[in-house]
Amino acid sequence: MPKATQAALCCVPGCLAVANRKGARMCEKHYTRQRRTGTTDQVSRVKSGLLTNAYGYKLAHSPDHPLRRQSNRVYEHRIVYHAHHGDGPFACHWCSAQVTWDDMHVDHLNDRTDDNRPDNLVASCNQKRGLPKMTRTHQLKSDRRYTAHGKTMCLSEWSRHLSISRAAIEYRLKAGWRHEDVFSPRKGRSGPPSRRVKQAEEAAGLGG
Repeated sequence: MPKATQAALCCVPGCLAVANRKGARMCEKHYTRQRRTGTTDQVSRVKSGLLTNAYGYKLAHSPDHPLRRQSNRVYEHRIVYHAHHGDGPFACHWCSAQVTWDDMHVDHLNDRTDDNRPDNLVASCNQKRGLPKMTRTHQLKSDRRYTAHGKTMCLSEWSRHLSISRAAIEYRLKAGWRHEDVFSPRKGRSGPPSRRVKQAEEAAGLGG
């Protein structure tokens, strides 16, 4: 009986895989590398510098950092906070609850995700970060304050004061209403009443 022919090995030095790409005398791995990158050597696909995700947060490639993710990337603001404050635990900026790196966030006080100065970063717990931060965010986003009827407030404050939605006030502004009308309670009884007005009417027995 004829002897079984020994399978040829990949021609790349040190590779003991079978050269299943006979024309190139390479294994599948090295053949694919050669086609994609022009070399059989492994090429690092790590992009240099900082990456910015869809939410504006910057990530650094830091495979040796204790806060690294599975991708070996670390949010830059977490790197900065860790460098200045260490391993923790910390007190939540909003409610003083104790937090650790396992369950905390690092918040940007001015809500600019690319502003990673140490004095702009604070420790925050999941549970208590919401309302105070949300209120501040609305105030910062609506930097502009509006004066009408002797009062000066931002849109969120006018919304609470008038018991109408912020969206309704923004609609009035875009529609070109006079300021006195924009910052007035809902006029007439056409259209659905606001939730607060409806609840007040129902409590007083006025609902239909």
